[in-house]
Amino acid sequence: MHFYAAFCATFNRSLTKTAMKKPASPIRSTGRPGSFARALHRYILLSISLIAISYPCSSQKPDNSLRIAFLTDIHVSPGAVSESNLENIVAEINTGGFDFAVVTGDLTNTGLDTELITVHGILSQLRIPLHIVPGNHETNWSKSACQTFPRLWGSDRLFFSSGNYLFIGFDTGPFLKMGDGHVKEEDVQWIKQTLAQAATPGRTVISLAHYPLGDGLDNWYEVTDILKQYNTRLVLCGHGHRLSLHNFDGLPGLMGRAALISGSDIPGYNILTLHNDSAYLYEKQLHQPIGCPFVAFSLSDPSPVIDHRPSMPRPNSSINAAYPPAVIPFHTNDSASIFTGILAVDKHTIVYGNSRGQIIALDPLTHKVRWRNQYPGSIFCTPAYGDSTVAFSTVDGCIHGLDIKTGKEKWNLPTSQPGISEGLVKGDALYIGTGSHFYKLRITDGKLIWKNTTPEGQLQAKPVLSPAGDKLIFGAWDRHLYCLDAATGQLQWKWDNGKQQKLYSPGNVVPAIANGKVFIVAPDRYMTAIDLATGKTLWRNNSRHVRESMGISADGRQIYAKLMNDTIISVSTATDSFHLNWETNAAFGYEHNPCPMIEINGVLYAGTKNGVFVAADAATGRILLEHKAGNSSINGIAADREGNIWISLIEGSIMEFVPPNSGFSEQSP
Repeated sequence: MHFYAAFCATFNRSLTKTAMKKPASPIRSTGRPGSFARALHRYILLSISLIAISYPCSSQKPDNSLRIAFLTDIHVSPGAVSESNLENIVAEINTGGFDFAVVTGDLTNTGLDTELITVHGILSQLRIPLHIVPGNHETNWSKSACQTFPRLWGSDRLFFSSGNYLFIGFDTGPFLKMGDGHVKEEDVQWIKQTLAQAATPGRTVISLAHYPLGDGLDNWYEVTDILKQYNTRLVLCGHGHRLSLHNFDGLPGLMGRAALISGSDIPGYNILTLHNDSAYLYEKQLHQPIGCPFVAFSLSDPSPVIDHRPSMPRPNSSINAAYPPAVIPFHTNDSASIFTGILAVDKHTIVYGNSRGQIIALDPLTHKVRWRNQYPGSIFCTPAYGDSTVAFSTVDGCIHGLDIKTGKEKWNLPTSQPGISEGLVKGDALYIGTGSHFYKLRITDGKLIWKNTTPEGQLQAKPVLSPAGDKLIFGAWDRHLYCLDAATGQLQWKWDNGKQQKLYSPGNVVPAIANGKVFIVAPDRYMTAIDLATGKTLWRNNSRHVRESMGISADGRQIYAKLMNDTIISVSTATDSFHLNWETNAAFGYEHNPCPMIEINGVLYAGTKNGVFVAADAATGRILLEHKAGNSSINGIAADREGNIWISLIEGSIMEFVPPNSGFSEQSP
């Protein structure tokens, strides 16, 4: 082991022992040493330099090492200071003697094409190889439905070698909705297959991703289980914006600093040096001399710097024992991830889409595929059904209508914009948004009845019709809620919350209509009631931290909402102000999954970001069932003709539940 790396391991361990006398965050590392520690650091470095081992604090690179420019969380908006910061960082890197550069995501603020194109243009000025993966700001609010990033950079994965090192990187989402990050099922298989072929004895694997391989990434353990099989010695990540050292299931993890961090107006990046057996991570402030390593350790034995750091505990399903066993007649797993809900047509047919771009019809009784169609990109749009036709949109800019029995295409309508929004069928009409445009089509043959181009942001959530069927309501990622004349498509009114932040938009919430009011929740944490006739605000309330998950009772008397802290609430639709009917502690923890809630036969159903399926008495809020169906987000909840409930999870699971018996005695987890 290199002498300085050995010293730093011992020094960092001693700092940690001192720091452990005070409460410490389980996520942040012990950080940059304090003033005394820095003085001691410099003294020992001076001593080391006297015996000609001055390399770690030198900007020069020995011949047998790798010098890597490590960027993350650059968050560029065209015309903002972040753009010029990145230009200056690239210029400095070009004179820094680096072997290559890596970027671990969050290139942009909102994933707009203009932002991505700006970043691509600046990074194209690098005179060294570039290896890059996306972050949640590229995948969560992507107006292109995650298509522009791979178009610009070729892929959302990376794999390359340098000397005896193998570098593997992958997308961690989340994909077009709030929730924990997730490595798609096909990417998990790709990691496994790639390393099985390439990670021969003597090769050292280094993993790169935006999310840390722990809290916030729902299937981190699937990834670490594979990485640990193939001599992985280091994990690089971003997302937290500050330098920190982590224990990712026994693997040392280095989180890089963002291009601009809170409390400093000096932009910067990270330098990773791999030399002999050791790794050194430096913070590099723009135009400032390079300092001493933030951390240095042995790749073959990182235990001195990570053993005292806690690793994320693995998920468990112990909550299932707190309730009577769930009755699950059907359960299957796709080989890909699933971002859509389930369309339950009849007892012989369910339809869904997956992340490989397939629309699939299954027979639940036989578990056999009835038909399967392939389309470009992932499918995000939950299929709609009417008149023997399955309708959905695709990210290549097309709305499709398929025969339910054969899967044969009956019609398609090119739209030139990526489609991710679920449609609504009423009679022979299909109402569906794609990109920022809204369409009314005849579902039997795809004939265009009208098209509205008023919205300026992505349309995502399912629209709703007023009880009279004359008004169509939907939200967009442009801050607005829209009301159109359902017959003509003409704009009746549009509403906004008075804030300029687009990320507070009601873009992924299904509105509810009752008693002449439109009810929404949104990322600004407000529940709002709006006059259906005029679009005027009637009341707004943020006494409960709502987000995007809500529903309405079958009789229209209650609005349900899932809060961000364990709780489900019921609010009256009849009153002139916010009136709470009941609230119940469902004990699901921090929560921001936008899965809509539904009530069927007096039972309210909800789904969480970590795969917990919740059933409650709609009249009282009493919890009837909590079942951990998996560890990823529940996409949607639907009922079939028999009243059974269908859910899908991002991890590729599909499950059918028999409704719980609301007569059994209450049990608390």
